Amino acid sequence: MTDAKSARRISTARWLRGLLALAITLLALWGIRSLEVEADVISALSGNSEGYLAYEAFQERFELGAADEALLVRADDLAEPEAFAALEDLILDLQFTDGVSEVVSLFSLPAEGTTTPLILADDTAPLAERFETFAEAGPAAGALVSSTRDAALLHVIAVQGAERGDIASALPALIEAAAPLDVAAVGQAEVERQISANLLRDQMLVTPVAVLICIIVAALILRSVRAVAVCAPPAICGVLWFLGLLGWAGHALDPWLATLPMLVMVLAFADTLHLFYASREEGGLEKAVHNVMPAAFMTSLTSALALASFGFAGSDALWGLAVWGPAAVFSGFVAVYLLFPLLSRLLIRGEINHPAGFSLVMAPAQSGLRHPRTMAVIALAVVIGLIPGVDSTEPDFSLSEHIRDDSPLGHDLQFMEEEGLGSASLFVMIDDADGSPGLSPEDGNRIARVASLALSGPSAVDDDETPMVPERFRADDGLAVALPVLVPLGNGPERFGAELERLQTGLEEAELDSVARLAGQSLLAHEVVPETVDAMRSSFYIALAAITLVVAISQRSLPLAVLATAVSALPMMAIEGVLYLSGRGMTMTAAIALTVAFGIAVDNTIHYLNRWKRSNGPRGTRLGEALGFAGPPMVASTLIMTLGFGATLLSATASMPQFGLFVISALWMALVAALWFLPALIRLVRRKEI
Repeated sequence: MTDAKSARRISTARWLRGLLALAITLLALWGIRSLEVEADVISALSGNSEGYLAYEAFQERFELGAADEALLVRADDLAEPEAFAALEDLILDLQFTDGVSEVVSLFSLPAEGTTTPLILADDTAPLAERFETFAEAGPAAGALVSSTRDAALLHVIAVQGAERGDIASALPALIEAAAPLDVAAVGQAEVERQISANLLRDQMLVTPVAVLICIIVAALILRSVRAVAVCAPPAICGVLWFLGLLGWAGHALDPWLATLPMLVMVLAFADTLHLFYASREEGGLEKAVHNVMPAAFMTSLTSALALASFGFAGSDALWGLAVWGPAAVFSGFVAVYLLFPLLSRLLIRGEINHPAGFSLVMAPAQSGLRHPRTMAVIALAVVIGLIPGVDSTEPDFSLSEHIRDDSPLGHDLQFMEEEGLGSASLFVMIDDADGSPGLSPEDGNRIARVASLALSGPSAVDDDETPMVPERFRADDGLAVALPVLVPLGNGPERFGAELERLQTGLEEAELDSVARLAGQSLLAHEVVPETVDAMRSSFYIALAAITLVVAISQRSLPLAVLATAVSALPMMAIEGVLYLSGRGMTMTAAIALTVAFGIAVDNTIHYLNRWKRSNGPRGTRLGEALGFAGPPMVASTLIMTLGFGATLLSATASMPQFGLFVISALWMALVAALWFLPALIRLVRRKEI
């Protein structure tokens, strides 16, 4: 009777868990309806850094950049009368568009000593001749019109207080009416709109394709449709629950949070595979849940700690990762905890085919365990080979790094960079010369001197001449002006750094560096990204220390914890090695991939240690027995996730295929470390296991 009551209680508890999972899923689906996608790249750099505080102070005085738009105008030849007239009409239409304050264009560069646009100064000359004169005006001219006269850049400055997208709604009609010109939006605002659209597309297309691939591959490996129906739903629900949680919280999905659903898939699928393989052993489901679920919790905890370490980076966006990363990881764990036992009971009632044992992989792994010194030498050689790449990659960041090169916007940005066409994401802020609000001849002389450096304008004005600076480029207090410095949006750190050095050196040589300072989105990225990446790297070490402590407590051995953590760090080193050898910089996406790689490796490590700890075989056989039990689900999850992450190649967001390739590399490095290096090194360290 007691056994019957106990069985009923267990059955009731399972169904209650199932109902709870159903309720959470329904709530998540409802919350996803409110999920927004946002790609405010600049917000990723917000925080308490000196660079961001300077940018914030600049924005408080000028509010330049956030709501601005940039347009790339193309024609066979802008010097043809029809094209030139259409360009004039487009600029006039833009100037009278609601929300527009100024349009920086080829008509903004004045002839020396006058306020007349240089391109209109000699209206008797042929247009081709006027364009030749314009091209000789210096860097500012080259940043506004291409050398071949087939393209021009218009920078549309929004009125003060404008919101993002206020101008964008009027652009389609203006672009359509600009024939015969070919006009496309290319500014930071358009980049962010494209990223948002691509992220939404990825969640609607790429993620489902990845899930479908995982299901098909899992069916081949597990050799049972019912087994797939047990292992796949927890991972899928984990992703849905996380996205629903974001929706209910009103937190937008940004390019960095968009990496988390894939991590949830990896960890949850890996945990269910370990549970499923264990449930096929003697003792069945109950023993599998009892033995493996604690390890699944530990893998979630260590991955959560790795993500939480981003909170030390000092960036608001990374703080979001530090908060939502653990939430995502534990969404996957809770889904596994609630659904796997219930689905196993419902769907697997009799004998089913045994899953693949991967003897072609496991036999060499067992052989490696029998030769621990050889494996130790190989592991040491791998570490020595990877050490040169550790912390050797330079931080890399572009405001357009999430845009694919083969997209229309990517082609336009590449064209702008090749031609030197620049958008106003950089400004030079000039202090008032006489300390009185408003513009005076003395102010004009200082502004002209700075303009000669930044824009190659006139180097001086007459003493009695008051400068003509549009109101939009003046500070609220009237004690400063901001001149746009036109640089290509996609410029990498080296080219942009060279331009900064040229400007800063010029200001210093002219003894203007104390009254004229550079500011803007491009400068913010150039200054803050290296600091942020360095902070992320520091957070890795904090995470390593925290995870070492957690593993030491769970395994009751500090040396073993240090060894396990060191082995788990190999995938991170591998990613840095790939970046180092390929000559690529460390982007924020790559830095996040390092943490995901560490989470994957720790997952394998903890599941292996858990199996070893619970092994009941003779002392000398425990490591091999643990490898035989833990290895096949590791191989299975690696194969499934490799092909699943291959779906990121379909992503329209440029950073996602890179992220996928990094994680795939980490998956295989983690597998090698867990199957060959970890057991052999434990055998060397723990002599009693020989």
